Amino acid sequence: MTEAEWFAFNIAWGVGLGVILEYFWMTQETLIILTVMLLLDWMFWVTNAYIQGTLQSKLMVTWLVKKLTRWMLPFIVIAVLRWAGFDKVDLISTTLLSILIVAEWYSVIGHIYSINYKQTLPEIDALKMLFEWIGKLFKWKLDDLTPKDKESWNENTK
Repeated sequence: MTEAEWFAFNIAWGVGLGVILEYFWMTQETLIILTVMLLLDWMFWVTNAYIQGTLQSKLMVTWLVKKLTRWMLPFIVIAVLRWAGFDKVDLISTTLLSILIVAEWYSVIGHIYSINYKQTLPEIDALKMLFEWIGKLFKWKLDDLTPKDKESWNENTK
């Protein structure tokens, strides 16, 4: 690959990534922070499991898949919100990413604490809270899209 081709490839990659991030109302910094936090959480979980003697390859793969699904979650949710016609998707995107980043940060801190003190911090299931919040958003939108009375339903289905 020539220097010009390499330069063109990097420009195309940068523009493509920029378009994707703009569509999902994310900044490159936010996506990098989420990615780093997910990787750190997985690394410290592996380290903690190794120290405690509970490390198994199946568990490592399971945790890695969990982290991958958490990384994909904002893209899926934001795409659905945009397609469903939600208002303020940028605010929802920022909230969603912030919750995920803080949850992963707490998990990393918990693993570091466990590695050093052989005890666990109290569990905060931020992902469950996040799914409940997303469920409420979708229910609110579905209720908004569904006709409220039988007459309007009959008129809309003719």
